[in-house]
Amino acid sequence: MDKSDQIIEMLGKVMSKLDEHSQTLENHGSQLKEHGQILTALRAGQDHLKAEMDGMKLANAKEFGELKEEINTISINQELLRNDTWTNKVDIHRIKKMMGMA
Repeated sequence: MDKSDQIIEMLGKVMSKLDEHSQTLENHGSQLKEHGQILTALRAGQDHLKAEMDGMKLANAKEFGELKEEINTISINQELLRNDTWTNKVDIHRIKKMMGMA
């Protein structure tokens, strides 16, 4: 009987250890689930930021293109104005010369 009591006592200790390990495993499982949720949220946030950055890049490229066009238009207008001014100066000088003012 003494031997069977020792075996029962050892089985009780083993069962107790198994219960502890089972509890630890459950804790790790719930932590893993929480970490998975956090990782999913981080990925979603990262995807959102990436989409936002892509949108900003597109908007900046479009705006830069528009500014480039405006600069070209201003440059062309400035050149035309310079030519018109030169033509007017030549005409004024010619008129002054004809009137004897130059």
